[in-house]
Amino acid sequence: MNYILSTAYTERDFASLVQKKRILIALHLHYIDTVKSYIKFAEAIPSYIDIIFTVSDKKVKKILYNTDFVNRRNCKIIEKQNRGRDISAILVACRAEVLKYDYICFLHDKKEKKSEYEKDIKTWVRCLWENMIGSAEYIENVITLFLKNPDLGLLVPPFPISEHLSILYSDVWGDDYSLTKELIDKMGLICDLSVEKQPITLGTVFWARVSALRKLFEIDWQYESFDEEPLKDDGTISHAIERVLAYVAQDAGFNTGWVMTERYAGEFLEYMQSTLKKAFYHMYNSLGISKISQLESFEERLKELLEFVERYKRFYIFGAGELGKCCFAMLKVKGKKPEAFLVSNRALNERIIEEIPVCTLSDLNFNEEFGIIVAVGDKYREEVLYTMKKYVPDLHNICWYRRE
Repeated sequence: MNYILSTAYTERDFASLVQKKRILIALHLHYIDTVKSYIKFAEAIPSYIDIIFTVSDKKVKKILYNTDFVNRRNCKIIEKQNRGRDISAILVACRAEVLKYDYICFLHDKKEKKSEYEKDIKTWVRCLWENMIGSAEYIENVITLFLKNPDLGLLVPPFPISEHLSILYSDVWGDDYSLTKELIDKMGLICDLSVEKQPITLGTVFWARVSALRKLFEIDWQYESFDEEPLKDDGTISHAIERVLAYVAQDAGFNTGWVMTERYAGEFLEYMQSTLKKAFYHMYNSLGISKISQLESFEERLKELLEFVERYKRFYIFGAGELGKCCFAMLKVKGKKPEAFLVSNRALNERIIEEIPVCTLSDLNFNEEFGIIVAVGDKYREEVLYTMKKYVPDLHNICWYRRE
């Protein structure tokens, strides 16, 4: 469900069909100093598509009226309260209008007040606006995609790519899962909700088949349905609505996909490749993870190791090579450190690894309170077992470290 569409050409066989559809693009603008930058994006909208601007500041309305753009026959401006921000723009101010259309695109402005995040937000804005209305041809290609795929209900931009916003790839739920579940239960949605699965949508920027979101639009939302300003950074009904969109579409029998312009997709791929290389470099050095399969099984393997070491007052890791160090790195995440690394021949190994001594089996006096994790390659297993039988009284105290 990832789509990359051209900004330069359209499929002419569908062009006439696109123009026969009732299409609305709704744009919410709040910040005075950035209005003109968003108008540049909006200029790409084909003339047969209706446009609504929602504004919560009369100064923004005045700036819009002073542009040639709003003189289009099918463009209108709706004033609204700022309570509920962009979400009340689409669910309160525009709701009656939206239900008249086949397809709806909704966009809103963003502004970061902290200077250290300003670059990130500018990158996010471009991700949102380019991937929704990147060009007239691109907009027609989006509608064509809906026409060709009757099961497609919702298209959203990908999560942003930038230094500080990368946290969105690790935790999109934040404190909002319970609120989202509460909203889903209230709406009576049948969908695949799980705290272990990240939501597809983050923010209220989307293209949608109106029938896919009808359950959401038909709720009698009021400005009072939303939290008063100043709005918290997390944990409000607005944050739940941002995350519920794909579940509403799923309940209506539609799929949700990510959509990008070919320009953005190239940058996205380059950024992701570079970031993935850095991530695996550090994961290998700190956790011994060098493959996706090792990453996917990490929690399960760590749980096995922790259950083993917690049976004993002390434990050892047999193996001071790559596998032994990987095993140590995993356990160190949970603050577990072995008494020593064990090896068959100390002369062939380091004497100390991160302040932990390297010993041979003959150096130790074993009793029932110890456990040994064997972290060696498969080809050394028989040799290690043979050696252990000489010194270890009970081989039930042994656990084999697995790399995957």
